[in-house]
Amino acid sequence: MRILAILLLATVALGCAGTLAYQRPLTVINWYDQWRLWWAGIAAREVVIDGVRLHYKEGGAGEPLVLIHGLGGSSDADWGQVIVPLSRRFHVYAIDLPGFGRSDKPANASYAIREQSATVVKFLDRVGVRQAHLCGLSMGGWIAAYTASENPERVARLILVDSAGIRFEPPPDRALLDPGTTPEDFTNFLKVLFFQPPQLPAPVVRDFQAQARRQAWVIDRALAAMLTGDDALEPRLNRITSPTLIIWGRQDALLPLHSGEKLKGGLPTANFVVIDRCGHMPPIERPEAFLREAERFLGAATPAQNEYMLVP
Repeated sequence: MRILAILLLATVALGCAGTLAYQRPLTVINWYDQWRLWWAGIAAREVVIDGVRLHYKEGGAGEPLVLIHGLGGSSDADWGQVIVPLSRRFHVYAIDLPGFGRSDKPANASYAIREQSATVVKFLDRVGVRQAHLCGLSMGGWIAAYTASENPERVARLILVDSAGIRFEPPPDRALLDPGTTPEDFTNFLKVLFFQPPQLPAPVVRDFQAQARRQAWVIDRALAAMLTGDDALEPRLNRITSPTLIIWGRQDALLPLHSGEKLKGGLPTANFVVIDRCGHMPPIERPEAFLREAERFLGAATPAQNEYMLVP
C-alpha cells in the first residue's frame, strides 16, 4: 500500500508539473535556470538597500565584475548564458535592479538612471567591494556609464553593450518594447531585439506577454525618467576615466549602430567592437563572441586604446 501511495503521489506531482509547465512555463524554465546556476557554483543572494530587497547572483573568484541588465531584463534573462564562463576568471555579481527580476518593485520609486546608479554604488558598499569592473547591457550600460562618470574611483574597467543613454533621432518608440498580446506582436518584438529571432513555443510566448503586462508600469516609469534627458550621457562622458570597451550588435534595430558610434565619439580612447549577425542582445545572441571580447579586454594587463574591430 505504501508503494501504491508513493506512485499515486508521484503521478499527481507529474500531472501538476505538466499543468504548470503548460500554464506557467517561464516559472519552470526559471526553476531549471536556478538549478543550473547553483550546480555551477553561482549562488542566489539578497541584500536590503534603503529598505528595498535586492536579489543578485554571485560566484567565482578573482577581480570583482558587476553585470547590470537592461530595461525589462534581469540577471537571469540577460546574463544567464555568460555568468558561469565569466565566473571562471572573475568574482561575478549579477544584480536584479529595483523594479526588475526578483528584486522589490517599490511603488514610489522613479526608476531613473541616477537612482539605479546610486543603488549600484550602495550595492558595492554592502558587499564590501571598493572597486569593480562594470558591464552593462542597454539600460544597464547607461547605468554603468553614469556610475563611472559620477564615481570614477569605483570603476576599474567599463564595458558598455549596446548601451542606451545617447540621444539620437528619431528616439526609440515605446511600442518597440511591447511584446503585445498576439503571436504576431511577439514575433515583431523579437525582431527588434535579435538579428535571428528565436522560435518559442506558444505557451512560453503567452506567459512572457502576461509577465510583460504586469511589469509594464515599471518600464513606463523608467522610460518617462529617461526621456526627461536629465541623466543623458553626452555631458558626462568626459568624466569617465576608466578604460572602456564598447560592444555593439551590427544589426541592432532598437539602438542602431550610429548610436554606438556617437557614444564612441564621446569616449575617444574607448575600444569599439562590432559583432556581425547580431542584434541588441549580444550576450544572448552571440555569447561566444561577447565572452571572447569581454575577457580579452578585462584580462589584458594594459588594455589597448581606440581599437576598432568587426567580429564576423
